[in-house]
Amino acid sequence: MKLEPDNETQHRHAYLICQLLGWFILYAAIGFSAWLRPIFTPVEWLYALVLVGSSAIGSHFIRSGYKKHMRRRIIWQQVIYLGICSLFFAAIAGTILLSMVFMLAHFGVTNPIPSSQQLLVAKLVFTGNFFNMLLALLFWSVLYFSISKVRQLRQTSKLLKSSQLDALKNQLNPHFLFNAINNIRALILEDPGGAREMLARLADMLRYSLSKDDKSKVTLSAELAIVNEYIALCSIQFEERLRFSVNAPVRCQQALVPKLLLQLCVENAIKHGISTEVAGGSIDVTVSCSDTMLHIIISNDGKLDLNVKRPGVGLQNIRQRLTLLYPDCRDTGLALQSEHNKVKTHIRLPLEF
Repeated sequence: MKLEPDNETQHRHAYLICQLLGWFILYAAIGFSAWLRPIFTPVEWLYALVLVGSSAIGSHFIRSGYKKHMRRRIIWQQVIYLGICSLFFAAIAGTILLSMVFMLAHFGVTNPIPSSQQLLVAKLVFTGNFFNMLLALLFWSVLYFSISKVRQLRQTSKLLKSSQLDALKNQLNPHFLFNAINNIRALILEDPGGAREMLARLADMLRYSLSKDDKSKVTLSAELAIVNEYIALCSIQFEERLRFSVNAPVRCQQALVPKLLLQLCVENAIKHGISTEVAGGSIDVTVSCSDTMLHIIISNDGKLDLNVKRPGVGLQNIRQRLTLLYPDCRDTGLALQSEHNKVKTHIRLPLEF
C-alpha cells in the first residue's frame, strides 16, 4: 500500500523536524556539560558540533539505506543492519572528531599535543566519544525502528479495513440480480420501453455498487437516489404490493452515510417483511439529525421473527461495516424493533458532512 502524496510529505516534514530537534538537544547537552567543566574552552562547542553533526548525518544515511534495502527484510536482519550501521557511523564520528582535534592542534588553534601524549589523547578522545555516539545512534535506531513498525502496522490495518469494507460494500444480493433480470426479460415482450428503462436502472445500481472511487461514505441524497432505483426494480415483481416513501430534511440529506447502507436495509425489509405479506406493504424511511448524530428509521409492514437466534447476512454486513467505519463512536449502531405489525430498523450514525 502506498502512502498518499500529502501523507508522505507530512511524514517527511515530521522526520526532518524531529531529526533537527533531537540532534540539537544532544548537541546542547554535550556543549553545556563541557561548559560546566573548569577547563572549558570555546573550541569545545566546535568539537561538539562536529561530533553530533557527523552522527546526525550518519543517522540520515542509516535511514536512507533502511528504506531502500531493508524495509522488506525480516526483523532480525533489520536489527543487525541498524546495529552494524550504528557502530560504523559512531566510529566515523569519533574519527572525524579526532582528526579535528589533531588538525586544530597542528595549526596552532589549540595547544599543541606533545608526541609522547598523542597516543593517549587519541585513545581518550576517540574511545569516550565513540561510545557516547554509539549509544545515541542505537537509541535513534530503536526509536526509528519502532516508529517504522507502528506506521507499517497502521498501514496494514488500514489496507485490511479497506479490503473488508470493499468486500462488504460489494455484496449486492445475487438473488435480487437474478429476479431483476428475470423480471426485465418478462417485461421485454409486454413493455419494451419499460424494459429498457429498468435495464438502465439496473446498470446504474451495478455501477454505483462496483465503482472504485475509494469512497466508503456518500451523501444521504446519493444513497436515497440509488434506493429509489432499487425500489423501481423491485416494483416490477411486487407491482402495487410495494409502496415506498421518504421523509428526509434537506440538511440531513447532505450528511455522509456508509455506501449501500440504506439499500441493504431496504432489501432486508422487502425480503423479510413485504415479500411475506400477501397484500404486500409499505416501506417508510424517516431521517432526523441532532447536533452530533444522524438517525435513520426504516419502517416496514411485517413481523420480527424473535425465534431467529442469529441475524441475517444483511444485518451482519451492516453491523460489521459500522464497526469498521466508526470504531471510536459508541453511540453508532443498528437496532430492530417490532410493534403493531411493523418492523422498525433504527440506525444511529455520527453526523458528518
